[in-house]
Amino acid sequence: MSTRPAIAALLAALTANGAGHAFLLITLPPLGRARGFGDVETGLLLGLSALLMVVAGPVWGHVADRIGRRPVLVAGLAAAALFPALLAAVLDALDAGRLDAGRAYVLLLAARLVQAALSAGIMPAAQGFLADVTARDRRAGGMGMMGAAFGLGSILGGMTAWRLGGASPVAALLILCLAIAAGTLLVALLLRAAPRPAPALATATVTQRPPLGRLLPFLAVTFAGLAAYAQLQQVTALRLQDQFGLGAAASIERGGALLALTTLAMVATQGLVIGRLAWAPGRLVQTGALLGLLAMTAAAAAPTILWLQLAMVLLGAGFGLLLPGNLAGLSLATPAGGQARAAGINGMAQGLAMAAGPMLGATLHQLSPTAPWWAGAALLAAIAGLAFRRRTEAFAG
Repeated sequence: MSTRPAIAALLAALTANGAGHAFLLITLPPLGRARGFGDVETGLLLGLSALLMVVAGPVWGHVADRIGRRPVLVAGLAAAALFPALLAAVLDALDAGRLDAGRAYVLLLAARLVQAALSAGIMPAAQGFLADVTARDRRAGGMGMMGAAFGLGSILGGMTAWRLGGASPVAALLILCLAIAAGTLLVALLLRAAPRPAPALATATVTQRPPLGRLLPFLAVTFAGLAAYAQLQQVTALRLQDQFGLGAAASIERGGALLALTTLAMVATQGLVIGRLAWAPGRLVQTGALLGLLAMTAAAAAPTILWLQLAMVLLGAGFGLLLPGNLAGLSLATPAGGQARAAGINGMAQGLAMAAGPMLGATLHQLSPTAPWWAGAALLAAIAGLAFRRRTEAFAG
């Protein structure tokens, strides 16, 4: 039986989930500020949920290996669909005066943590499913489809924030809820015929552990690069308000457009440029780090929104070279039997970065609207320094 419908259903669900995730990151800071939440409080809400996903992700991966991918995916996607609906209800209650900001924040924090605990299984189960149904020589392509689906979702989430996040946030949240719910239903129906993970394969890598010492440079790049990017998702709309004088609705719309263009440049670089370049992973990391450093510095010094927009597009291209090059280098540095374990360790670094980034951005924004961008430039400079150290074998390009 063909697995194409199941793969298509999974990718559609991941795209919808990515759109919801991006929309929340872009809109929650200005929406929260307008309704009485502090910037640091909103950063804490986003950061703590990301940190919980780091802890819960490996647990759900183990569960998915034991009971199958489908139930873990359905549970995680259902939780991801319910949170936007709850947020829409809370915003409506706040605007109508039926709920005060303090109680609303506690309710949203509790709901977000529950959602994060359940949704932490989405990516491990999705990766496991794609590994189950793709041949070894097509495994990289399968994982690339997963990344592309999430990237496309991020673009759609940014566009939704641009068009609806400022003027009609409740309507936008309900649309995203329905989209993720539809993806959940497709996964529940079409993944039934998918093969179950083989227990022998699930435990085959236990005795062949990846060499942690060789992986540390890649883990450092993952953490520093994603933390630099994640903090921008938290503070872009706030900078548009505080430095350039945009109102709350306009900052959400313009911030969504800026981040959507950044992600579009990243996805286009990954899909259209890297294959044509055929560069070694080390060269991709070096070039991406330098390009990102240049772009982040230009964005930090941007005197106008247009300047900031151009710099953010260049930044997306830099990350489009840097992140895939880093993942390819990590894979080449890992024995064949330790690929999944190495990916799991790298996933923890990703989660920690996504937790630290919003909190770092919110904190630095209190000092200056441009401080998060200068911090991002410092992180990319550190990555470039690591990548150009020829005695670091991992990045010998």
